Amino acid sequence: MAHYPLITWTFVVFHVVGILCAALAILRSRTPQGATAWVMALLSFPILSVPMYVVFGRSRFEGYNTKRRIYDAKVHHEFELLSPIDQAVLSISEEIKMVNATIPFHNQPGFTRKNSIKLLVDGQETYTSMLEELEKAQNYIVFQFYLFRYDHIGEKFAEVLMRKARQGVRVSFLYDEIGAKISKRYIKRMKSSGVKMGAFNRGHGRWKFQINFRNHRKIVVVDGKVGFVGGLNIGDEYLGLWKKVGPWRDTHVRITGPSVIAAQLATAKDWFCAREKILDVDWKIYPDEKADSNLLVLHTGPADTQHTCLLTYVTLINVATEKLWMANPYLVPPESIMDAIILAALRGVEVRILLPSYSDNRVVLMASKVYEQRLLEHGVKIFKYTKGFLHQKVMIIDSRFCCLGSANLDHRSMFVNFEILTISSDKTFIKDVTEMLINDFMLSEQVSLEDFQEQGLFKTIVSRGANLMAPIL
Repeated sequence: MAHYPLITWTFVVFHVVGILCAALAILRSRTPQGATAWVMALLSFPILSVPMYVVFGRSRFEGYNTKRRIYDAKVHHEFELLSPIDQAVLSISEEIKMVNATIPFHNQPGFTRKNSIKLLVDGQETYTSMLEELEKAQNYIVFQFYLFRYDHIGEKFAEVLMRKARQGVRVSFLYDEIGAKISKRYIKRMKSSGVKMGAFNRGHGRWKFQINFRNHRKIVVVDGKVGFVGGLNIGDEYLGLWKKVGPWRDTHVRITGPSVIAAQLATAKDWFCAREKILDVDWKIYPDEKADSNLLVLHTGPADTQHTCLLTYVTLINVATEKLWMANPYLVPPESIMDAIILAALRGVEVRILLPSYSDNRVVLMASKVYEQRLLEHGVKIFKYTKGFLHQKVMIIDSRFCCLGSANLDHRSMFVNFEILTISSDKTFIKDVTEMLINDFMLSEQVSLEDFQEQGLFKTIVSRGANLMAPIL
């Protein structure tokens, strides 16, 4: 009986804190839907939801924002060295002008010319190309990934990085502290070989438990001349070596030209946030005189003054007049993206969305079904990939633009993750991506509206219940 007052006071304290957190959610949430989801959870189940709100409830990364301003001040001269990129910014195409005008760039270049871009269809092709270029490195390597597994393929990359560091190449390896999970033993081994390691971490001080902001970027730069950007992390699953799951279907690109320095700039900002040191790289620009592809490499994140990733997606979807094909592992988008997709379908655009047939996140899988049904009702064609786990993030807009990068179609990528995108108007590249997606569609099953109309009441309730949590997934 003596324990009852303690239990009672515990409930009272959590309810009071829940009310205070609900007030903060109303003031700070990105959207009314997100605020509603948090308020419902905080008032109904404060014991569970208050700790979750402390960890996941913030939509701005103040620590990074402050550090980025410091970084901008410290390396202002390096931004001046990037001024030659301004000479390569396109001003010819009206479409490119419109995209440049509607995207907030935040101290990074817009579209540039004299680039080349090559599609890397899968893990085997991506890793082979990356390892070849890393072996050629003479001056420095920038190596940034959200997830790095020290497995079979991870060991290959680690050995190359350590060997190049011992040869005198400046190797900078930045990983996300939450995603990578690299053991201290391997970190020590890398450092002893001369590799500079940086962990993009949760925050400091009163926000040290904040794990909401994840650095989801995947970037490799070799000597400022060659870069790699896309959706692949480093792990055996991308080679199909996880038999239970099957191969992770993902895509990357190899780039050259001024766009490489734009990708390097993203890592430079993240590196300063992680280590409070300037990234040890060169800033010379190497235009590709054998190519003239128009390319935008855009890094986005929660420190942006505007929601850059969201605005970019909405802009590109609104450009579509004939074809809008999208491949993405998660479909729990903000309403503005849903509305843009539906409007595209209503104006006669052929809209296809390719999704995985199963997911590594069951809550997201259930929540996405509500969006799938709504899109099907408006004439959007939905396909489910059956030959593995679809993890690629690709979008084709007519024959004019292709967007490929690390961003998922969810609130996390649009608002709180650090992401990177490549947007190209190169006709050959768009043709290659189109052919790749056609092959993916052939390995998929089309979903019909009848599939949802025939599902039982229980599944309907579960999916709609999960959908209530979409703004905070």
